[in-house]
Amino acid sequence: MTNPDELRQEKRRLRAELDQEKLEQAATALARRIVELPEYHHAQRIAAYFAVNGEIGLHPLIDHALAAGKQVFLPNLDQQALRFAPYFHGQKMRQNRFRLPEPDVDDDAMLAPRDLDLVLAPLVVFDADRNRIGMGGGFYDRSFAFRKNPTATSPVLIGVAHESQKVAALEPQEWDVRLDMVVTDEAIYR
Repeated sequence: MTNPDELRQEKRRLRAELDQEKLEQAATALARRIVELPEYHHAQRIAAYFAVNGEIGLHPLIDHALAAGKQVFLPNLDQQALRFAPYFHGQKMRQNRFRLPEPDVDDDAMLAPRDLDLVLAPLVVFDADRNRIGMGGGFYDRSFAFRKNPTATSPVLIGVAHESQKVAALEPQEWDVRLDMVVTDEAIYR
């Protein structure tokens, strides 16, 4: 099996080579799939992210969620874990230590991971069994570690990616939190 760091580098390189038109088509196709999911219809508090470096985009989905009266939250780095800050069009943003945009809000406006209904998690590599490799910082795994308890079913964790980020199989590590599903621009894996 390929080394996770090698897989991460290869898939990040391929993702970064996608042109703007392909990125926009993929984001639109992804949003169409997600808005049909019952998990999306039942969710009020949805965590999303702003795509960088060829990640599959969520702007069409964020627009749909806000228009539907749902609350959208974006990740804020909080030491070694994530908290989620409310987002709306025109929201004042700041850059975190990784130079990623996040809402510029006070700490008391942020939600803890367990207070969300649905999480759209970025990833670099995934398999059909819903295992994921992220960027390597472990933020999502640490933040949602409570979901490893079989009685914890919320929030629903959906990995989002380009279909080209799929591999035949990944060997999960003990700290990995398995996704409830992965949605790509071409398919849904449950």
